[in-house]
Parts: sequence; C-alpha cells; structure tokens
Amino acid sequence: MEKDFIQRLQQRENRAYVELYDCYFERLQRLAANYVFDTDTAKDIVQSALINLYEHVDTLTPEMNLGAYLAVAVRNACLNYLRDRQVEDRHKVLYLQASEQADALDWLDDEELIAKVKSTIASLPGKYREICELRFYENLRYNEIAARLDITEAAAKVQVHRAIQKIKDALAGKDGNLIGLIVFYEIFD
Repeated sequence: MEKDFIQRLQQRENRAYVELYDCYFERLQRLAANYVFDTDTAKDIVQSALINLYEHVDTLTPEMNLGAYLAVAVRNACLNYLRDRQVEDRHKVLYLQASEQADALDWLDDEELIAKVKSTIASLPGKYREICELRFYENLRYNEIAARLDITEAAAKVQVHRAIQKIKDALAGKDGNLIGLIVFYEIFD
C-alpha cells in the first residue's frame, strides 16, 4: 500500500495529495501543537511540511514509512520554530523533551524498539552511556556536554555519534528494522 501510494505521489497524482492531507494532517497538527502550544502555528508548520514533501517527492523511496518521515519533519520544524523564538520557559522545555521522546517514536508503533533503545543506552560502556544520557535525556547541546565533561566540543560530537552508532549496531538484528533506526537517528541527532 505505502509503496503504491509513494509512487502515486511521485507521479504527481492530485488524488494522492488529497489522501495524504486527509490521512496525516490532523495527527501531524496534534503532534505540532504539543510542541508549539498554538493551533495556528501548528497548522502552518504542518502545511509547510506537506509542501516540502510535495517539492521533494522525488527523494522518497518506496520502502519509506511516510508517517514516520512526516512526523520527524514536523518535529524538527517545531524544534526549529522554538529555537528561533528562544523558548526559555523550563516547563515547556521539559514538556517538549517528554513529548519528543513519546510522540515521535509513537509513530513507529513499536514499543519493543523503544524499549530496546532505552535498554541499549543503559547497557553502553560508562562514557558512552553518560554522553547519551546528557544528550538524549537531558537534551544538552554539544558545547554543554563538553563543558560538563571537561572535553572539547568536537570530542563531544564524536562521542555522541559513536554512541549512536553503537546503538544502531545493537538494534540492527537479522531483519534490521531500518526505519526505526533512521527515525531513532533523526530524533536524537
């Protein structure tokens, strides 16, 4: 179904875009509203994400999970929106961190994968686990991680990316749940 739908989008079939809007707009708008706390802004962000998809539809592959792809795009747009407005309210930041981990991964419909990610982080060697916890759970930036661990920002980036690679390696079983790994990387990178 998804493969044929993506193909219809790539062929610029008008009905496919109507179906895309009908299928995803409300869910994506709720997701965006959880981040930006404003319905009109959430609608604008989702519309921009759908327009961006339309403009770059040729980059889609038949194997993609369109819902997860759009959820990540909307989440990233929301975070950019908040960053640009320099949201300082700590309660909003904490809420965003919680909803970021919940909502974006929920599009995977795979609780087992989410549990595996968390247990994999818990089982990482000391320094990698500490870096992951600072980056993914405390949502610290690379420069903040570097300051806390008394390392360079470049070292913090390298260690975060190595930790992500270890997580991806641990999650890539025989079937290699690729979309889960891609979404995981996009969410936490």
